[in-house]
Amino acid sequence: MNYRIQELDSFTVVGQEVELSNKQSKNLQLSMNFWPRFNANLKKAQLSQLGNWVKYAFMERRDNKVFYYCAIPKRDCIPEGFILKEIQPSKYLVVEHVGNMKTIYSTYEQVYKEVLPANNYLPKQTDFLHFERYDHRFHWNKPTSIIEIWIPVQ
Repeated sequence: MNYRIQELDSFTVVGQEVELSNKQSKNLQLSMNFWPRFNANLKKAQLSQLGNWVKYAFMERRDNKVFYYCAIPKRDCIPEGFILKEIQPSKYLVVEHVGNMKTIYSTYEQVYKEVLPANNYLPKQTDFLHFERYDHRFHWNKPTSIIEIWIPVQ
């Protein structure tokens, strides 16, 4: 598995969230079902992206619950129903998931069980567990689709 270490400055995103369950298979369905609603809300709020677009999905744990937060880079205004988040500077382990969305958990399993321990990286306790970065290389459920997984490390 190819990976890299990359430092990011702080950045700000605006998005929406959905609460997840404690079952991995149900969470995949919840998150995949949330994207069309989020994209429709972006369009309604006139936040659609053109050209060189980028979107994020953060996995957050708070109050003993897990949330999936879909976002785009911050714009001038924050429409009603959207949440602004400031992401602090950090060092990240970045891995590319290649393939269908339904197999993304196997990539996560390999990263958390093999890549992190083998390289003595510890996940950093931040406001989120990790985020996925989507760009022009993402093609819904195609075998050539690429999603970057960013895990804050120490």
